[in-house]
Amino acid sequence: MTTSIDILYILAHPDDESFGHAGTMLLARDMGFSTGYICATRGEAGEIRDSTLATKASLAARRELELRRAMDLVGMKELRMLPYRDSGMDGTPENEDPRSLVQADEHEVTAMLVAAIRELKPRVVVGFGPEGVYGHPDHIRIGKLTDRAVIEAAGGEDPGLGDPWQIEAFYHVASPRERMIKSRTNPESPYYEAPMEVLNRLGNPAEDITHWIDTSSKAEPKFAVLMQHATQISADNPITDPANELHRTFMQTETLIRREVPWDDSKDDPITQIRDKFPHM
Repeated sequence: MTTSIDILYILAHPDDESFGHAGTMLLARDMGFSTGYICATRGEAGEIRDSTLATKASLAARRELELRRAMDLVGMKELRMLPYRDSGMDGTPENEDPRSLVQADEHEVTAMLVAAIRELKPRVVVGFGPEGVYGHPDHIRIGKLTDRAVIEAAGGEDPGLGDPWQIEAFYHVASPRERMIKSRTNPESPYYEAPMEVLNRLGNPAEDITHWIDTSSKAEPKFAVLMQHATQISADNPITDPANELHRTFMQTETLIRREVPWDDSKDDPITQIRDKFPHM
């Protein structure tokens, strides 16, 4: 049976999609667009903010459950998990695990993505850019291989992976560098107390971001989506406080960078339609 997804996210961990784009997913649902997500790992190396919810041994299963609950709330049509382990932050022992994403064979991972793109036939693909938002090794690896898979899926090679498929538009997740700098006072932020010389190399300058989407109308359901990831966000996180500026900024705006593809791409793709209907002013 032919499957068609309007917007396909290809990211690294359970919660990457929710913290970055739950609002856009909710707007897409309301506009009649379908969404899908290929998640490269189950987040085994993540934090456990509430010790009553998981142990290190059970964290992968718990985070997959959290992801499925979150995606149910956004009405996601297709959710798939790749068979790789979370590689952890740069320089940690998890990087050396032969089952980790960073140790996986690049051709194997790319072939899985090509086959999925050709099967799901997305109009749009959203992946990580070369900076991986904040430099996480898994973000960088899956972003690089997504870039490759989008191009290979459109070509005539590897017919065993399905018929060629050209997407209409390709986007990278964007994170305004200015927002990262503001969040360095949040103890649960990956940028907490990060040196400015490091922050100035992460994220994306605001002027490079092509698509700013106003998600303020979905602030309440977006918050509900985020809180499904209970092992990763505590109730006292400043992002959970409506009176906190970080909460308002995080809930009200989502951002992407449109990337060129080597064929004529659509100027009226689903992401652009969402942006045009809900522009950030």
